[in-house]
Amino acid sequence: MSNLTGMTIRDNRFIAMFALIIVAWAVLYQDALLSMEAIWARSDTFAHGYFILPISLWLLWRDKENLLGSQVKPSWLALPFLFGSLFVWLFAYAADINVLGQLSAVVSLICLTWFMVGNNVAWHYKFPLAYLLFAVPMGENLIPWLQDVTAWFTVFFLDLNGIPFYRNGLYIEIPTGMFEVAVACSGIRYLIASVAVGTLFGYLTYNKTYKQILFVLFAMILPILANGIRAYGIVAIAYYSDMKYATGADHLIYGWLFFGFVIMLMFWIGGFFADKAPEKTSDNNAEAVNEEGDKANKSATISRSNYLLYSTTLVILCGTLFTLRSIPTVDLAVEQKQQETSNSSWGISFVDAIETRYGVIRGANNVSVEAFKALYGNKQTQGELIVWQNVTHNHDLWTIASRKEVIINNEHAMLVNLRNSRGFPRSYLYQYKIGDYFTVNANKAKLMQAWNSLTQQSDFSEIRAVSVSGITDLETAEKTLIAAFNKQSELFKDESGE
Repeated sequence: MSNLTGMTIRDNRFIAMFALIIVAWAVLYQDALLSMEAIWARSDTFAHGYFILPISLWLLWRDKENLLGSQVKPSWLALPFLFGSLFVWLFAYAADINVLGQLSAVVSLICLTWFMVGNNVAWHYKFPLAYLLFAVPMGENLIPWLQDVTAWFTVFFLDLNGIPFYRNGLYIEIPTGMFEVAVACSGIRYLIASVAVGTLFGYLTYNKTYKQILFVLFAMILPILANGIRAYGIVAIAYYSDMKYATGADHLIYGWLFFGFVIMLMFWIGGFFADKAPEKTSDNNAEAVNEEGDKANKSATISRSNYLLYSTTLVILCGTLFTLRSIPTVDLAVEQKQQETSNSSWGISFVDAIETRYGVIRGANNVSVEAFKALYGNKQTQGELIVWQNVTHNHDLWTIASRKEVIINNEHAMLVNLRNSRGFPRSYLYQYKIGDYFTVNANKAKLMQAWNSLTQQSDFSEIRAVSVSGITDLETAEKTLIAAFNKQSELFKDESGE
């Protein structure tokens, strides 16, 4: 397509096609876009998402002379990335993986823009396009690691300062009280905001790529270190004030004031290495198309070729939307049956299921074995099988002593042995059933749910579990549960025989 030239970005024909494709993109990704905005609205960590698109548009507009004169030349190179992103969206939608769908929405927008304007223009404006990725609310998986790092920094400085302490995981005890490095203390808000702002600062301040990269790394490291110092400062202030300060509302005020100081410090240090603003030079992309005669006829022909390419892309987006809407979705409000209350003593909990069943099986030697089953649609209007709220035991009351995979009827199941704070034993066995596929791996279960939905093999999945208490011999507990697991299938067999 190297010879497809003739239209500039401000050509009305191009603007109309671009607007039409963006509307199609918005309709296709409406669920992802709405969920992304909902996270911005409720989460302080990702509230900056509202500013990302305006910032990217501003970065484009500050170079408007070159932008408005740029010639568009559709790029085939963007299409493989676009197709990959659209497939990821189909999978994410079927599997209810919000962050993956939101990432696909932004990547598809970047790929569509790249395809429509061409390689040269897209590369020239690569930073404003790539900066859109900061709109995706992701990074919370770093929280456990950041909590550990913050706790380590806190006790390191406490030890350096001679303040006595005792650390138990994320809990730090000093003579005047106890502190927990909670999620809010992990520094994830500071880190994400610092990287987003620092990346923009590096782009606007430095001309050399290595300087930009170094400053982004600096913007990552500084808030982590600063948050450790902040956490230490809170504990130290509470220690020296006998818990009068830095434990209530002033705890939060102190944190944000400290973060503001750190950001200013980051900019101040970065300013010492700022590059001089480059002189504006003409860009090959800014050449206007004003030639007449044969070139005018060529432009008309080429425009028809452009229309064909853009129309094909529009058809692809509409086809993806059709495939998306063909994925079966269970309306929980309509399908939800009368649920039996789970009074399980080991705390298994699966919320928003279509159906939940609980019962007691009499095993060998008249041993009571609890049985549990929860049924889900692969895609529901509310709730899902694999989600953080759903747990196979109460983690506050029980500690895992051991885990072991076992084979039942040639399928994998997971045996978990528990102990409570008094040393009382309990064991349970569980298994996910995704259509005709059985697994104990939550990630595999999620993948199979998406695959079954996309291929329309099965619309429903379930979890099955049995549990027994008071058996200290693990081999006996295992045999008891395996025997009960087969009986559980009979106990919960529905009319369809599944």
